[in-house]
Amino acid sequence: MVTQAEVCVIGAGLSGLSAAKAFREHGHRVTLLESGPDLGGVWEPSRSHPDVGTQTPKDIYAFSALPMPADYPEWPSGAQVFAYLRAYAERFGLVPLIRTGEAVTGLTKRAGRGDVTTTGADAAASTQAYDFAAFCTGQFSHENKPVHPGAEGFEASGGRILHSSERTDAESVRGRRMRRSAACEVDFLSPGAVPGAWACPVQVREGRTAIPERNEARRA
Repeated sequence: MVTQAEVCVIGAGLSGLSAAKAFREHGHRVTLLESGPDLGGVWEPSRSHPDVGTQTPKDIYAFSALPMPADYPEWPSGAQVFAYLRAYAERFGLVPLIRTGEAVTGLTKRAGRGDVTTTGADAAASTQAYDFAAFCTGQFSHENKPVHPGAEGFEASGGRILHSSERTDAESVRGRRMRRSAACEVDFLSPGAVPGAWACPVQVREGRTAIPERNEARRA
């Protein structure tokens, strides 16, 4: 028999949702802490660039407990993935467990349990004790911008250096010449994904990037 525990899952993206489901199904009391405004992780709309899509077929990217809808294309759009994650959370009763706008700012271990301190949008801090904490923040929870020689001069002359998570408005690149240094998800720089961009070549260090074929029907 499993002893019921208080479990804190940090991050409400793909791994956080699946972890919360597993803990809940084993009888534990679960709290899902999410620093963003909604569930979804990198698929949450405010963190996604326009027309983002998967580079993994839907049958592989879906959770085993809930297939993606049959009418989804092979390479779902970001909006479709977000809708799917919300449906997953609703289907398995996870939505009431999620506390959005709660950034974890401190962890203190003590005998048998641990304290998790969070800070909300109002900058007020609160602390709660848990038996276990599961870190599901993912490797893309923070942007990683490389620093290159000449970057300061480039920006001083009017150029902009953006992380993909910062390009949430398609108009921000209208009429601009662009270059993408990337390892994945390059489709947001295809001509159909960057309306109005003057040019957008893609630069990669190694030729192992998957670039799915897409069409305008998927973007409609």
